[in-house]
Amino acid sequence: MRTALVLALATAVALSASAAGGEVPWDEQNRTMGYLILHLSSINLINGLNLTREQVVALRDIARKVEAASPAVPTMTGAFRPDLGEVRDAYLEVRRRLLAAEEIDDALRRRVADARKTESAVVRLSITEMDAGRTGCAQCHQPPEASDVRTLGARPYASKVGQTDRSAARRKVIFLAHQEGVFGKRGVWAVATAAEKVDRILTSAQKEGLTDFSCCITPPRSMTGMRFGQAESGEQAVEILRRVRKIPDFLWPTVRDRVLAQAEEIAVAITPGADQQRKAGVREQVARIYERARALDDVNFEIDRHNLAAELTQATRPQPGQTDRQRRYMAAVFLTIPGAVEAYDALLGRMDREVAAVR
Repeated sequence: MRTALVLALATAVALSASAAGGEVPWDEQNRTMGYLILHLSSINLINGLNLTREQVVALRDIARKVEAASPAVPTMTGAFRPDLGEVRDAYLEVRRRLLAAEEIDDALRRRVADARKTESAVVRLSITEMDAGRTGCAQCHQPPEASDVRTLGARPYASKVGQTDRSAARRKVIFLAHQEGVFGKRGVWAVATAAEKVDRILTSAQKEGLTDFSCCITPPRSMTGMRFGQAESGEQAVEILRRVRKIPDFLWPTVRDRVLAQAEEIAVAITPGADQQRKAGVREQVARIYERARALDDVNFEIDRHNLAAELTQATRPQPGQTDRQRRYMAAVFLTIPGAVEAYDALLGRMDREVAAVR
């Protein structure tokens, strides 16, 4: 109920600004982008975690408390930058279908893939030296240039991000700043307080699966075992490997640099702040995986394709080690983010309809 009211109020404010010819402020647009990725990932997790009805009810109660402690969800409507406006619209269409349990077809998946690249290009242009005088995501992001990044050519990731302090202390400060951008200080505290309760609700198998979870805007086409995250891996990573294997040997030295550059771009799309060291590391890892895939015969490739695809996905994603405490906190983030209540309500509605159908 509160989420619906907040969305309605945000919409009214944004529409008023739009009617006056104004654009939603950059900080709010940036906050919306970060929120939607976490929110869609949350819905995918809630839908894919095989929760019982009792678990759904218990988690929903906790999510309500976190939502009450957090600021209003970001603006979803109004005038955005043209490039981010299209990104937002693609994400909101995914949200609508996920809540309605409708299919995410190939056309929407392609639209989302393009949107993610566009968003990352904008975010990359916005990254600045950290300003402790600002709060939330605004500490690291300032308004980027006004031009539509879709006009920058085939490689909008060419903009340079300087080398940054990669120490654990620095990463923690940046992490907390982005958490506060979504949850606010009180909300972050509420999530941390709820983490133990969330952990007790989940089964051992569910918690094990959560160790592999990462942000995913669209759900996997098929869920095997307890792999909830990394929706862009699976079939898509296997297909990339198949295409690499089809390149003739005499063309491979020529094409190799091009496909490795694409791997760098994927890494940047996932982590817009990736520096040259990070990109070089991705390039080296992906090159080794491609060479191994190309060296296999057809039978052994089919046997090893999922392991190779998992390695390919991991190579393009940051893999920081997590303590058990950090794992519990991140599980609570995805399962209690503002907006999760609506996902739980939708899931309960489907459960109730399924029970009624068999009576």
